[in-house]
Amino acid sequence: MRIETVVINCSTREQSTLALVSALRHARLPVTIVDCESTDGSHAFFERLQSRLQFTLTAMPLRRHGDTLDRLFAATECEALLLLDSDAEILRDDLVPAMIAALEGDAYGSGFLHAGQWLGANHGAPPGTGYYAPRMWIPCVMLKTAPVRAALDGGASFGERIVGNELARWPWLANILCTRFRIPLLRNVGRDLMRSSRSLRFGERPGYVHYDTGAAMHEALTASANLRFAHLGDELWRDAVRHHHGVTRRRLKPGMRNAADADATRAEAVARIEAEYGVPVPELRVR
Repeated sequence: MRIETVVINCSTREQSTLALVSALRHARLPVTIVDCESTDGSHAFFERLQSRLQFTLTAMPLRRHGDTLDRLFAATECEALLLLDSDAEILRDDLVPAMIAALEGDAYGSGFLHAGQWLGANHGAPPGTGYYAPRMWIPCVMLKTAPVRAALDGGASFGERIVGNELARWPWLANILCTRFRIPLLRNVGRDLMRSSRSLRFGERPGYVHYDTGAAMHEALTASANLRFAHLGDELWRDAVRHHHGVTRRRLKPGMRNAADADATRAEAVARIEAEYGVPVPELRVR
């Protein structure tokens, strides 16, 4: 099976380089860095880095994460892709072999399952209102190309979206109604009255469902295509991958909350690239 590791870089060259060197050491698969209109000198840096490390460098327009993943799977010639976030680091040699071994039968992908859950107060809605749809854990996941491409052809997408679930028989109206949850003075208006009109989703009756990147694709593949996702277990999840949540989003939107600090993770990445992986990157050191 032809498999490739893909790291999408959006002006996070230090963190992306750490993801790259960890993949080269622990995954032992060909690696492609996809640079998306970076403004931090990433493309020129990675071109120079190719004289020291073996990887492919390509470029794509800067789009939403889900849109970029849609394009990658539509274009790839590989039978499977290992998606590794630019702010993630593989820590163990046994992770990728376990992922490959799990890609058998009716499994469309392997890695770790991010279970569905109620959204907390930090999302602005009252308790028991917003539900986070289950999905493959997108920072480090291996996906077969054929079933994903078939789902894309059928209209599915990796894209993020919010779907209203009040008066769910009328989707356009349900989506209009769920916008009130973003407005503090309107969040509780009609909430109890509308509860009986909610459809059963993932065993619950939320006011709306948040499909984060990959969640709608996961639903399409498991519910419509009758495939499964191979979860490798929480113990391996805890020990095999280090992830700094939301570094790219915070780099692109500095005011973003609920995300790791880009500067702190940048400095840590450079230190680990040199000390742990033995790759000198003097041009990345903070002066």
